Amino acid sequence: MANNTIIKKIFAASPYIEVICRKIYWSNIGIWQNIKNKRVKASEFDKSQIDYEAIRKFLVKNGAKKNGVLLVHSAFSSLRGRGKTAADVVDFLLDIVGPQGTLAMPSMPRFKNAVEKTEYLRSSNSEVVYEYDVQKTKVKTGVLPFTLNKRKDSKRSRHPINTMTALGPLAEFFFHGNLDGESPLACGSNSSWKRCVDSDALIVGLGTDLTHSLTAIHVVEDVKDQNWPVKNWYIEKKFRIIDGDFSELKTLRERAPKWGALHFAERTLCRDLISTGILRSTEIDGVLVEALKAKELIDYLNERNHKGYPYYLV
Repeated sequence: MANNTIIKKIFAASPYIEVICRKIYWSNIGIWQNIKNKRVKASEFDKSQIDYEAIRKFLVKNGAKKNGVLLVHSAFSSLRGRGKTAADVVDFLLDIVGPQGTLAMPSMPRFKNAVEKTEYLRSSNSEVVYEYDVQKTKVKTGVLPFTLNKRKDSKRSRHPINTMTALGPLAEFFFHGNLDGESPLACGSNSSWKRCVDSDALIVGLGTDLTHSLTAIHVVEDVKDQNWPVKNWYIEKKFRIIDGDFSELKTLRERAPKWGALHFAERTLCRDLISTGILRSTEIDGVLVEALKAKELIDYLNERNHKGYPYYLV
């Protein structure tokens, strides 16, 4: 943890430091993967109780409200065995917005033919078809999204890129027509992510670094589409999308992997969001809890991205 904190501070000193280090990391990804695989992970977890009322107060103070929208990114490892099960935590979040509010979480698919990390930046094979079954494809974004996705009344979007699950009155609205158009983008004008922004969502990080997981930044890129200032931003991929009796083969565009892997100045963005007061961050009983208002995030990015911010050396 201490080493990670030091690295983050170094990266935050200059976006170019982070971008250069990203290039070094990905140029030697095979070596880093071997080191990671050999590393012995600690098996001990904190078993002390978490003050969930303190978490509630923090979220309410920073914009969570009854009848509102919570868009939650999470990592369950720091919550496990500390007073609430995954189902309890989902109930806790639903209670914050109330029965007329909506809880949403990223529920990205785990594709059976996904490329290995060592192959991530290689040119994609445009003939590969990734199968996404809305009802059956596993969730790769954590225990809490998996748990929410299993709820009887929850809904999961048909879009296979940056897929979302939601439960509440706005879920149908979030997901209606996400695939309309010739090549709809995952965070574009008809996307669930754009509709969360338009619905004044509070974006929450629970047990995870929110800036690292901040999918909503792609709303800016995808809504601009051809007017986004960085050329060759997208690649094409083929998907077989299945939802009950529905089945469709669709070619979709997504951000080319190199932009996020090599050019995203994550720690600069985090520093800037905190310094402007957009991102609020605290630690409660060892759990990182962060929050920001979706509209404030998008407005801030739109003011600054004429050269591609928060991407550098593009």
